[in-house]
Amino acid sequence: MKKAFTLAEVLITIGIIGVVIAMTLPSLVTKYQKQQFAAQLKKAYSTFSQALILSQEFNGPSDTWLTLEPSSTYEENLNYFKLYWEPYLKVLQVCETMEDCGFKIHNYASVSDLKNYSYFGQYTNVPGFIYGDGTYAYIRPYNTNSTADNPKKVQLLSIDLNGPKNPNIIGIDVFQFEIDTSRGIIAGFGSFLYGRDASFCTKEKVKKSNDYARSCSIKVMSDGWEFKSDYPWYR
Repeated sequence: MKKAFTLAEVLITIGIIGVVIAMTLPSLVTKYQKQQFAAQLKKAYSTFSQALILSQEFNGPSDTWLTLEPSSTYEENLNYFKLYWEPYLKVLQVCETMEDCGFKIHNYASVSDLKNYSYFGQYTNVPGFIYGDGTYAYIRPYNTNSTADNPKKVQLLSIDLNGPKNPNIIGIDVFQFEIDTSRGIIAGFGSFLYGRDASFCTKEKVKKSNDYARSCSIKVMSDGWEFKSDYPWYR
């Protein structure tokens, strides 16, 4: 006579499988999300680096470009974008506000403060834009710490890898960079103006300051465009 599993044995087996899936699925989803965002971030960086090179071919070396200040008007920043950047990116839409680009928020959260959406969104005097496959970005004059003896020509580049889609958190799907037009270089946020490095993106430091989360772009670049095990992913 052939033996068969009893109903109790089948239910126990199904229960065990369910527990295993429940334990492993979140880590698999996280691993996939990290790989996806890392690949998108690398592509976004490459896109802007190539646009910077192309723009210099048509507009001259970037150190000769017009210099704007954080106080520049929306019209001035829009004209700057249309001259130096828009022709060299596949721009789908230019937005005066984040809402115009489909967002339901005005600012971002950060890995320092996950539920508080009040950090470093699109400024009212700069245009935002959607390009390529739906990536959102804005470029803002950011000549912090600039002096007559040490002038700086830096633009803040903020990139939201999946546009209005969640999680909209700096350090997860939102990353910020500095464009140093005096040297034609794009680096992670804080590299030029504050002398930061990858050590500013740790679980301990981002807990202390949401501003340090902005420098996590440095760490991802330093780690070969990967989110390593020590990255403060949702802390």
